[in-house]
Amino acid sequence: MSKGPSAQRRAAVRRRRTLLALLVLIVVAAVALFIWRPWAASEAPPSPAPSESAPESPAADEAELSETPQPTETQPFTPIGGNPTADAGEPCVTEQVRITPQTDHSTYAADEPVQLSFTIENTGEEACSLNAGTSVQEYEIRTGDELVYRWSDCAADVQDSVATLEPGAPQTTVPIEWDRTRSSADSCTSERAPVTAGGAAYNLSVQVGDYASQESRQFILE
Repeated sequence: MSKGPSAQRRAAVRRRRTLLALLVLIVVAAVALFIWRPWAASEAPPSPAPSESAPESPAADEAELSETPQPTETQPFTPIGGNPTADAGEPCVTEQVRITPQTDHSTYAADEPVQLSFTIENTGEEACSLNAGTSVQEYEIRTGDELVYRWSDCAADVQDSVATLEPGAPQTTVPIEWDRTRSSADSCTSERAPVTAGGAAYNLSVQVGDYASQESRQFILE
């Protein structure tokens, strides 16, 4: 009679040991699966965030370099290609140099400033050189026979600049601004009187050293 309960207890102990072993195996398998993580291989890696210190694109740099610089008040308005230290080479003769006065408009609204410039062209068959710097440039504006403006009255920072003129290749100066006032050598540091407007006609002529424009440029001040 005493052997029956003992056998039952031993069977119960074996069942508990078997169940405990199964639980241990399940825990070990779960830990190994968590460490291995086979599902992680199919996950796409996140895209790296752009660096704040990344250099600008070449297109942006080229856009900045392509901006056209604006002339300053002290920048000499000499013909394109002028060089104050260049070898003069064969000098131009008067007959082969054509100077054409220019203004940015033919009619100006009230108080609108006038932009003055000129083109210079070699009409000969061979290249020649001449000094076209601000030291020898002259702009004159007249109404009828009356001279109202002369650029050299108050010219500053003048300098020589040798320009080589190729045949049939006109060169243009950087414009200067006329504020529609009368000039004189005595009025450079004082307020100058405005010229007559209201539809008055004016004529611009230009001279560069010994070379003068044969025709003037007419414009109207409203």
